Amino acid sequence: MFSQKSVLARLLANENISVQQGNFETAFFDVENRVLGLPLWKEMSADVYDLLVGHEVGHALYTPSIEKIKVKGVPFSYVNVIEDIRIEKKVLNKYPGLVNNFKRGYKELVDIDLFGTKDKDVNEMGFMDRLNIKAKGRDLVDIKFSEEEQPYVDMAMNVETFEDVENVCHELVSWLGQKSEDQDQSEENAMTSDQLQDLIDQLKDEDQTPPQSDEGQSDEDENGEESNDSSSNSEEGDEEGEESSSDAKATETEDELEDEDGEKSIAGKGADNPPSDLPEVETDKAQRENMSDLVETGSTFLQGMTRQAFELLTADYKTVLQSRIAHDIKLDGLGYEFMEPEVSYDTFMAETKQVVNLMAKEFEMRKAAFRSARARTSTKGSLDVNKLHSYKYDDQLFKQVTTLADGKNHGMIMLVDYSGSMYQRMPAVMRQTIALVMFCKRVNIPFEVYGFTTRRANTVEFTEKLKAASSNLTRFEYDELQLNQLFSNKMSKSDFNLGMRTFYDQMYKLRYLPSLEDFGSTPLNAALLATQYLIQDFMKSNPVHKLNLVTLTDGESDRVYLKSGVDNSFASRDYVMNINGKKVDLHMGWGDSRKNTAKILNAVTGPNVTTANFFICDRRDFKNELYTILPYKHSAQQVARKEMTKNGVWVVEKESGYDRRFIMVDKSSSMSGETDDFEIESTATPAQIARAFKKHSGSKKGNRVVTKKFAELVA
Repeated sequence: MFSQKSVLARLLANENISVQQGNFETAFFDVENRVLGLPLWKEMSADVYDLLVGHEVGHALYTPSIEKIKVKGVPFSYVNVIEDIRIEKKVLNKYPGLVNNFKRGYKELVDIDLFGTKDKDVNEMGFMDRLNIKAKGRDLVDIKFSEEEQPYVDMAMNVETFEDVENVCHELVSWLGQKSEDQDQSEENAMTSDQLQDLIDQLKDEDQTPPQSDEGQSDEDENGEESNDSSSNSEEGDEEGEESSSDAKATETEDELEDEDGEKSIAGKGADNPPSDLPEVETDKAQRENMSDLVETGSTFLQGMTRQAFELLTADYKTVLQSRIAHDIKLDGLGYEFMEPEVSYDTFMAETKQVVNLMAKEFEMRKAAFRSARARTSTKGSLDVNKLHSYKYDDQLFKQVTTLADGKNHGMIMLVDYSGSMYQRMPAVMRQTIALVMFCKRVNIPFEVYGFTTRRANTVEFTEKLKAASSNLTRFEYDELQLNQLFSNKMSKSDFNLGMRTFYDQMYKLRYLPSLEDFGSTPLNAALLATQYLIQDFMKSNPVHKLNLVTLTDGESDRVYLKSGVDNSFASRDYVMNINGKKVDLHMGWGDSRKNTAKILNAVTGPNVTTANFFICDRRDFKNELYTILPYKHSAQQVARKEMTKNGVWVVEKESGYDRRFIMVDKSSSMSGETDDFEIESTATPAQIARAFKKHSGSKKGNRVVTKKFAELVA
């Protein structure tokens, strides 16, 4: 899914933005670096994914930088709500096909209480919360606004530019701030029931007070004029004092709101800090908190291998051939001498050709059977005049045309294990490889062969290049992989012959291989990650219908390791990767290597890719495979042992991620062309001759079983 959403995001954004999924707390868009970040969520439907991608693409298309959307004197949550209204409206106008995805996506988010509205009456919440839910939920929730609030709702819903967002935010802050002050004042002026009762009791006491005598009055009191004048002067003075006090307060307020530049401003329209008594947007706060709770923190998200890294880690066949030639010249100069091969190159190729011919025959028979089984015979069309006389007893009067099904185009990619444990078994594996390459040449199907090992040491220059080519997020560690192209159908005849001969010669000087092909560990998982690009490039160059991926190994892959990046890498033993749009769950634990390899293998291959594994082992490894594949199944184990003894190979279906596995004990019968010689002494008894013939025939039978099963698979 992830790769599809990456393409969707680029298409919607009308630019090649970078789409990354990682250990992020929430989805985001970095408008400066043009990076869309998507988190690894615990549960995420396609609609929610489309909603997230569409929303963040809206920011990519229409939102200025983070610094520019910080409106002076306005809480960021207010700006966020209004800006979300604007960008979602614009992106849905531009891409109407997302409207239903947004509706269904927000319904899911409301249902899981992302906005903290569960068990609450939304209509009792503050204005900004109701506006936020109305804008996101649309008709999901019945939101009510008063006549006083409706003009502000209309203003928010009709924003077109970011300047409109700023203006609406200022209007909302000013209105809500004033509304909050009026509410506080009314609360201060409101009397409690106790205060009201005290006032009533006080008035009752005053009514019962006896009238005072006139003895205590002053002379000025007797003079009504003086008293009135004094009272009048006092009232005038009070009025003047009140005016002076009011003017002073106004001046003081204006002085307080004067900013550093000497410009006067109104609270909410340019003040550095928003009014402290503004109501908080609870739904926006709940959304931020709950989205972080939805992120999968139990698993660490790993980035896979980038194409740039794949190209750095891979050497083409020309580089490999040059390395071999230079290495041989160096060894000759040092005076190294090697023993002659037990079987000459020409003899070996002639013997292998017999087995290849048998494989080719089986392959062509399978292809012919495929076409015949799907042949169609037409029973209508033009009349056959030669059959008209038999119309009374034969209804087949039309000319019959048989149409054969089109044959499938085949291709093959092989991976050869160059791990240190392969040292004793490498000659057998090399013979198998040569036989498979000759088979591809014989039936004329495109092929490529790669050897994988670990590089001895990375130079500082190479490390810097690989770092630049890889993701800066937490990723799969593939830094030590060395992937060498050994053979290709695109090689010229001279290069192919040189590659075959030098490859065969290496069987007898395995201690002195070039550094490029020297034995290392078993980075099979890293090699399989690289295989996704091998398959993509192979399918582009060779329009095949059926591709066969064959690995030749002798053991399990190295464990999965991570390279920590700049994102928040979680400390866990569970990993998640997206490979070819498939979610792959990996676990770094004892005994999980085989399972991880199977998951990666299934992710890099597609429906038109058949997988096979040739597992070269000794008797002890065969016993381990037996107990691993067939635990506690004693009767099945006995059958497998008999098959190995009889045919020299144990064929296993659908195991470890492969469609078919060929488990062969080293020096047993194989597709290498080797058979036991039919040698008898001149004094041999009839019983000895019979045993020698049986042994010789048995080795041929083993070859036939392997070639038949393999041809059946690839055809």
